[in-house]
Amino acid sequence: MNYHFSYLVGTLLFVVAWMLCLLLGTRYRRQSLWGSVVSAPFALTSILFIPQYWTPPSLFNLDARYKVGMEDFLWAAAVGGIASVIGEIALEERLTRSRQEKRKRHYAPFLVLGILLVVLQLWHPGKTIYNMIAALSVCALVLLLLRPDLCWLQAIGAVTFTVLYWMLFELLLRLYPNFIPQFYTIKNLLGIYVLGVPIEELLFAASGGAVWSVAYEYLQGYRLRTSGGFRFEHV
Repeated sequence: MNYHFSYLVGTLLFVVAWMLCLLLGTRYRRQSLWGSVVSAPFALTSILFIPQYWTPPSLFNLDARYKVGMEDFLWAAAVGGIASVIGEIALEERLTRSRQEKRKRHYAPFLVLGILLVVLQLWHPGKTIYNMIAALSVCALVLLLLRPDLCWLQAIGAVTFTVLYWMLFELLLRLYPNFIPQFYTIKNLLGIYVLGVPIEELLFAASGGAVWSVAYEYLQGYRLRTSGGFRFEHV
């Protein structure tokens, strides 16, 4: 079997899921597009993962040559767009939003994320995936401490995104059964798999989903109020 386009196929699976989010969550399209635009540049972190974590096949062999390729940007954009709205889509019947004037934004949780990731990389440069998971987890905790009213959305967003992530990965493995042993650096993994999917991937999805599911609400200043159902109110 030709695996040269396997990463592209996997990326397109996430793109299709992102498009479905746009169709199903029409009221959240602007938010989903925001998530995609903001998350796309994070594709550059691929430089930290190759070849330590994996070395995926890519168009024009860009990942092998430059450690970042077109698939990385497409995947990052799709993941950000999905994670930023999937929790709200799951609760669509009970969530509405009211938008008012702009407010001053506070970026403290995301500064913590960046600083902690840099510190962990300097400390353990050979553990990038675990450094990323730890930094995202701490960022999610800071968001929760600062905005406890978003805890329900954060939990639902993290769980639903992780489940979807696992399902899409499973589909990829059905199409390309040897994707993991061919392109992942097995010796650097924990060796724990959930029906073939490395636990590292699911931990990344859970921690990233916990951050991205409430990032827009945090930055825009919306809060959940439980009165006649959940709804966002501007704070």
